[in-house]
Amino acid sequence: MKKIATLFLSLALFAYTSYADDKPIDYEQLPAAAKAFVQAEFPSAAISFVTRDSDLLDTTYDLHFADGLKVEFNSKGEWKEISRKSAPIDDRFVPQKIRENVASRWPDARFRKIERYRQGYEVELSNGLELKYNKKFKLAEIDD
Repeated sequence: MKKIATLFLSLALFAYTSYADDKPIDYEQLPAAAKAFVQAEFPSAAISFVTRDSDLLDTTYDLHFADGLKVEFNSKGEWKEISRKSAPIDDRFVPQKIRENVASRWPDARFRKIERYRQGYEVELSNGLELKYNKKFKLAEIDD
C-alpha cells in the first residue's frame, strides 16, 4: 500500500512541476491592473514577450521589454518585482526611505531590482549587494 501511495504522490508531483512552466501569452491576457500600470509607467516601451506562470496556489505574469526591463505581476495585476540585468531601473519605483538609506551608505550604487512582498522590500544594487527592508523601511538584512 505504501508503494502505491508513493507512486501516486510521485506522479502528482511530476504533473504539478510540468504544469508550473512559464507559458507565453498575449499582452491582452494580462490582468487589467497590470495593463493600466504598463500604460501609465511605460507608455512607449516596446514589449518583447509576456508569460504566465500558474501553479496550484498562485498565478504570476512576467512582462519583458525590448530594453531588458522585466516586470513581474501577481494574479491581481499588482507589480511584485521590477528588474533589469544590464542597466539600472528607474528610482521612482523604490520607496523614498530606501533610496535615502542607499544613497547615504552606497552613493555610487544604482538599483537593478526591487521586489515587493508582504514583509517589506528587497533591492539589488549595481555593486552586487542585496538588501532587505521591513515594512517600516528599516534595513533588516544584507547579502553580498
